[in-house]
Amino acid sequence: MTGFAQGLLDALLRDTHLITPQLFLMVVATLMLWPGDLFFNRNEKHRWAPITLVVLAITAALIGRVPDGEGFSRMFRMDGLTRGFEMLCVLGAAATVALSVKLLNGLKQQTVEYYALILFSLAGMLFLCGASDLISVYFSLELMAICIYILVAYLRDRATSVEAGMKYFLLGAFSSGILVYGISLLYGAAGGTTTNLADLNQALALTPTTSNLLVFSGVLMVLMGMAFKVAAVPFHMWSPDAYEGAPTPITMFMATAPKAAALAAFLRVFGAGLHGVSSEWVLPLSYIAGASMILGNVTAVRQESMKRLLAYSSIAHVGYMLLGVLSGDPRAGAQAVWLYMLIYIVMNTGAFAVVIYLQGKGEGERIEDFKGLGRKHPVLAFAMMVFMLSLAGIPPLAGFFGKFYLFKLAIEQGFVTLTVIALLTSAVGAYYYLGVVKEMYFREPEGEAVPMGATSVFVVTLACALVLVATAFGPWLVDWASKVTWV
Repeated sequence: MTGFAQGLLDALLRDTHLITPQLFLMVVATLMLWPGDLFFNRNEKHRWAPITLVVLAITAALIGRVPDGEGFSRMFRMDGLTRGFEMLCVLGAAATVALSVKLLNGLKQQTVEYYALILFSLAGMLFLCGASDLISVYFSLELMAICIYILVAYLRDRATSVEAGMKYFLLGAFSSGILVYGISLLYGAAGGTTTNLADLNQALALTPTTSNLLVFSGVLMVLMGMAFKVAAVPFHMWSPDAYEGAPTPITMFMATAPKAAALAAFLRVFGAGLHGVSSEWVLPLSYIAGASMILGNVTAVRQESMKRLLAYSSIAHVGYMLLGVLSGDPRAGAQAVWLYMLIYIVMNTGAFAVVIYLQGKGEGERIEDFKGLGRKHPVLAFAMMVFMLSLAGIPPLAGFFGKFYLFKLAIEQGFVTLTVIALLTSAVGAYYYLGVVKEMYFREPEGEAVPMGATSVFVVTLACALVLVATAFGPWLVDWASKVTWV
């Protein structure tokens, strides 16, 4: 055995325990495709959903048991930041699987590939949460994104779904190329010695002034490539079409789990790897955050499609969360972003659960489909109202608590102008969220109420309860968020 092969084998044996959850997901997903696909006939494919939920529960348990440490030539790091955001990704994936069964049954599109792709994509997200090297960041992003390209175009008999998948794939390929080129420039600016984030931070701080243009170009390209993954303005152009064309559970998946993983990478890359050259990226990222808040909220006002409204809403919420990335205190920023993302996942899951319920009746695509829901299904309408008001940041709901914690940190770090923009655009957001509430309670209903399935009832009730009681447990949530930090 050659020295390289022996070194690789030694590293695998020594460090594999750090990536146990990822390996578990990839092995299970592979077995699901073959020979697992032989276990159920076409009419029993829905049985893969509960099996996938069990796999996700085991994955969450494994994440909790992985010890802190660094391995694979310091390309992957397990710490509080990694563990916290990995749990958010698993939560988003579990909600997606739970809400997929009824919709896919109605469309007669149940396949084992659907659930296997979610697991493969989740493995990429877990790698991304702990990536501590620009190379591992890139490969993790690609593993995550390639699976989502396929899932967006999953309804291949629908032109809108295929078009959405193609747009997302092409723009994703361009962004990946930009990201790789930015990484190569930073590698050159560091003297061709390292792409490890901690070492890169030190190397770039020592670069001569003649290399400033090279550093700025590399930082800007890395920022552009990563901003695409969270659909921040002006790299959001794929988001509305992809969200509208994808199956609704996948729309919810894209709005939650991948964003959590990408924001973890943002915090790691810019909080650790490029912290020493913050003067090169703080201003561009500030413009991106401000533009995301403004365009996301203003454009959402004019939408008639519920999925496009939630797409532009997610762009605005990314702008808010980028305030945490801009924080001069990486630990406090990570805590604020994690807490906001946790609340956002719960709110978004509940809202999409209501949309999926209405789609089961042939509705839900347009905002006017919510007309009179308060009379047809009062409990469901109340839950949707809670989600909309919480997304708007109305006190004392959980969304207000998340925004308060994040905006308070931004003011403390001196980003007063961006915080004012965030507050003003939140008021614009309240306008279109309340528009949905108006449709439910101040318009006459059409048609008869249809009973909800057990899974939808459970998801909506749980999400609504969590949003309602979150403020009462505010100190507990803050204490929990305080564990999301570097060791």
